[in-house]
Amino acid sequence: MRLSRIATTIFALLFATAPFFAHRKPEALTTIEHNANTGTIEIVHRLHAHDAEQALAKVLHKPQLTLDSIEARAQLALYVEKRFQIVDQASKEPVTLTLIGAEHDGEYALVFQETESPLPNTIALRHDVLRDVFPNQVNTVNLSLNSKIRTLIFTEKDKWKTLQE
Repeated sequence: MRLSRIATTIFALLFATAPFFAHRKPEALTTIEHNANTGTIEIVHRLHAHDAEQALAKVLHKPQLTLDSIEARAQLALYVEKRFQIVDQASKEPVTLTLIGAEHDGEYALVFQETESPLPNTIALRHDVLRDVFPNQVNTVNLSLNSKIRTLIFTEKDKWKTLQE
């Protein structure tokens, strides 16, 4: 009988703490790929919608904004545009990124940018999206060009990371 109570207590404790262990960490995924149809480099930032809404509420001081509104999606796109940058390492000039827009797709927010192809041979990237709101935010960049996939991970105090072709 005593063993049964101990097992029940352990099960209850594990069940009660399950949400704590299930909590996801703030992270975003950015993909950079060549689009053969348009001849451009497409950049897609995928953020958790809830995190994006919290960031907008904090940065814009507008807690009522939801990604269901076009205003919030536009504000999110502008927010991302200010916090993601690619620089040509040789010339030290920024690569011109054109902001296309943003979508709300279920639990994710997607922000779209593009640039001319090809990218310079050596680039530096800065990815500060959501890192001003969530200190433990992890931003992963997957660059898929010329049949190669390269990954950069931005955490904590990372500022710039370099990729060479």
